[in-house]
Amino acid sequence: MGIDVSTADKKRYALSSLSRYSKNFYLYPSPKDAPIEFIRELTSLVKKHKHDVLMPVHSEDTYLIAKYKSHFDPFIKVPLHDYSSIMAVNNKGSLMQVAGDLGIPIPNTYYIEDLGMLSQIADEIEFPAVIKLRETSSSIGLSYVNSKEELISKYKETILKYALSPSNYPLIQEYVEGDGYGVSVLFNQGDLRAKFTHKRLREYPISGGPSTYRISVKEPKMEDIATRLLEYFNWHGVAMVEFKMGNNNNPVLMEVNPRFWGSLNQAIRSGVDFPYLLYKMALDGDVKSVLNYDVGVKTKNLLIDNLALFNYMIYTRDARLLKEFISLPSNDDVLSLIDFLPILSFIRTGVGKLAHSGYKK
Repeated sequence: MGIDVSTADKKRYALSSLSRYSKNFYLYPSPKDAPIEFIRELTSLVKKHKHDVLMPVHSEDTYLIAKYKSHFDPFIKVPLHDYSSIMAVNNKGSLMQVAGDLGIPIPNTYYIEDLGMLSQIADEIEFPAVIKLRETSSSIGLSYVNSKEELISKYKETILKYALSPSNYPLIQEYVEGDGYGVSVLFNQGDLRAKFTHKRLREYPISGGPSTYRISVKEPKMEDIATRLLEYFNWHGVAMVEFKMGNNNNPVLMEVNPRFWGSLNQAIRSGVDFPYLLYKMALDGDVKSVLNYDVGVKTKNLLIDNLALFNYMIYTRDARLLKEFISLPSNDDVLSLIDFLPILSFIRTGVGKLAHSGYKK
């Protein structure tokens, strides 16, 4: 007997709205543009339509539902940690400070609350360096700089672009060489229940963005760090801890996504079905631990990975990458022969973003 799944989104033609596995689809107001209306409409939906568990996926949805969790508790189970802990983990500034106190390796990080500090830091830091927003997802607001002048200019530009107050000024970090990894976990009130690790093989943008092609691996040292960090927060629910690791095999903490992640398909294909485990844990109060999985499983997002491949070819001038354009898709994040309609929405969204980006070539 299967599980009935309903989906909801702010966009009428969201990927989930076209999936054969979505029994019902509901439209709600934008959580970014109309947060109170979003909470009001979603509360009405779960009150009117009987469901067992509410699982937010996107960043803004997750944070708002956690903040107003008491609105939903009488009608549905919401397996999220408390709002203050989620935001503490999501804030890269506070996260780096906690990790540093715990002895977890982090990039050299500079915190600025007064622009008068910027010139001095620009004299001290080694280049290249990275400018990061404290609270963001994917590669939004991320900049790489290679000189003092570029750092000062880009830093001030970022403040103006995102209208940041001094308490939210961006971080400045050393650039960490190495491969990207993600340790995905499920916790039940501070106790680990599931874990999974993947290595990024490609990402887009190639300078630093979401993974487009990745492989399942085991990295015990990295997994221990991720577990220790989230135990400190007495974590509850899912999260993904991101690392960089260079030739010295020492993982460096980069950030934590306190929600479901874009490469979720990778974990499921490798044997760790986080959505199902979270569902069972929410319903039954606990779930049997899943700590082993298949290693060497590869997944990709074919359409975005082709963009990444094209850029990697230009950057590396490696013609051998051409053969990957003609490889048959397998374990794709979106493309599926038995559930093919979501890819139409994915293409439609991609074309729309391209049109609105002003791309003319």
